[in-house]
Amino acid sequence: MNYDFNLKYLEYFVKTAKIGSFNKAAQALFISQPHLGKIIRELEDYFGVPLFLRSNQGVTLTPEGRQVLKTATEVLSIMDRTQFRRQEASGETIRLSVSMTRFSHIMESFIEVVKNHQDSPSFIHRLYEGIPDDVCEDVINGRSEVGVLHFIRSNHKQMERQFASQGLDYHFLANVEPHIIISRNHPLLLAGKPVTLAALSDYGFIRYLGQYDDLFPDLFGSPAGTEPSKAIYVSTRSSVMHLISESTFYSVGIYDFDHQSHYEAVSIPIQVTDRDLIFEFGYVTLSGVSLTPLALEFVDALRNRIF
Repeated sequence: MNYDFNLKYLEYFVKTAKIGSFNKAAQALFISQPHLGKIIRELEDYFGVPLFLRSNQGVTLTPEGRQVLKTATEVLSIMDRTQFRRQEASGETIRLSVSMTRFSHIMESFIEVVKNHQDSPSFIHRLYEGIPDDVCEDVINGRSEVGVLHFIRSNHKQMERQFASQGLDYHFLANVEPHIIISRNHPLLLAGKPVTLAALSDYGFIRYLGQYDDLFPDLFGSPAGTEPSKAIYVSTRSSVMHLISESTFYSVGIYDFDHQSHYEAVSIPIQVTDRDLIFEFGYVTLSGVSLTPLALEFVDALRNRIF
């Protein structure tokens, strides 16, 4: 069998399959639609099967097309990894650029990946923190390749519509129940008392401006928009962790602080009766744009950590 065809054709095919439109895929690939159509026809001739079903609404994969997509994705992934290792060996600069909402689990996944490649001859890595809108904007303007964020699960459909309108692909990671985060030496723990939001009402609540507003009515028993009577507003994740470690203040986060020995904090589940009042974690990328091998490694590390 003759395997003499341009691997670029597979990239064009995968892009078209993800976007579902010859016109939009051609725009994303910076080629003409007739040229893209010609490439797809050549691929169909090569494989001997139709890859797409055409309609006025766009294109969808045939059963044979879905199998080719799986194979093409695997081939391109292998080629990307090979090229990535070649870049490392030749001294070319490797890059990882991530924007995130303020959770240490995301930061630690970033650290894990950059440490894996700390002996590379040349690298430039960037990690930005902000609110979900900041994260999306960083990906849209090219400041970051991957944007990791969270929101309340009840807002899932609204957020998906927002991402689509911004030209972003959303990738679900996990649903995680909210936890109370307090110092290992908090008086309630030392006294063996239950740690609940009600029991913590006399202690200061640490928060980022605009975060947890959706949770207040149900978790804190206060009307929407009502601030806790004792609140400390900060702008960085490190400030939250320092305050928790060195005071009786508390915050809301997710699990696993107990196993992060460098933080003097523990996480305690909040008893949530409404199953929609939990955090949904995911990441956004530019629509139709494939991630680099380093970014894929970061996503795998993040998925393993959050799950």
